[in-house]
Amino acid sequence: MKWEISKTFRFEAGHRVWKQNLTHGRGSEFTRKVEVPQNKCVNLHGHSYVLEVTVGSDVLSEQDMVMDFYHIKNALKELIDTIDHSFIIDVSDPMYRDLKEVAQKFGAMKIFPVDFCPTAEALAKFFYDFLNKKLEEAGLLGEVKVVKVVLWETATSKAEYKPD
Repeated sequence: MKWEISKTFRFEAGHRVWKQNLTHGRGSEFTRKVEVPQNKCVNLHGHSYVLEVTVGSDVLSEQDMVMDFYHIKNALKELIDTIDHSFIIDVSDPMYRDLKEVAQKFGAMKIFPVDFCPTAEALAKFFYDFLNKKLEEAGLLGEVKVVKVVLWETATSKAEYKPD
């Protein structure tokens, strides 16, 4: 892409990485010589997320832009407002039914169900797919392309998704 622009969003949300097992899987070789690590992310916890979406184009519009930042904001506004202050949970998580029931009974938890384990990587792809679909629905996909999505979970940890 000749030109790229990025827009940043902030939201608060909880989740749990119910599939986490630090004693197995890719990278576990690095911790085998130390004590067995605690799987902290299987617990309910939250983050102050920072989402950065980058879109690009090889040609500028008649207004000499890739796209106005205002339009990117509006493409994602409803989703960001919905996910903000929610608990993101995989519908396959063994806790899903109970948490949904508690949320309905007490009205003290906003559930945001997804069909994947809500890791930073999976959430980055989720936002990519959402914005890509918005561009397609608007008939802009040929002119503008989602270059990448970066999701910061903490000040020191981020996941990035780029298409092939």
